[in-house]
Amino acid sequence: MNKIDHESHNKGFSPKFHETTGFMGIVQKWLHVATSFFETILSITLVIGIALSFIKVPSIVANIFHCQEGAIMELIEYVALLIIAIELIHVIIAQNLESVIEILMMAFTRELVIKQYSMLELLLGVCVIAGLFAIRKYLLAKKKED
Repeated sequence: MNKIDHESHNKGFSPKFHETTGFMGIVQKWLHVATSFFETILSITLVIGIALSFIKVPSIVANIFHCQEGAIMELIEYVALLIIAIELIHVIIAQNLESVIEILMMAFTRELVIKQYSMLELLLGVCVIAGLFAIRKYLLAKKKED
């Protein structure tokens, strides 16, 4: 297998590390297998937690129908947390820069929508989200072209 075939074969292999030979290479591979196993267990635990947390959604929706104050914001906050948890699973599994930027955009957007900030803080938050969009659009797009 030449270098190009080897790189394309290991394209999905993550995290990327300098593979050594001999005993240290074996240790690195086993550490990668062990950490991948724990990441999978944590991801499964998160999926179970997310599934169980859907039990609370009907009661929040019922609060909206009973015209309780702040029920809509409670639903928005709860759903945003679930979305961020789901994206966290994507970050754990995918381990790429695009996933990290997406979860950061969602987390910043959630904070801006849920919390009450001053206009300056809101402007800074919008600038941060715009910067993340720019990174995703221009820097990651250039990286994919290379």
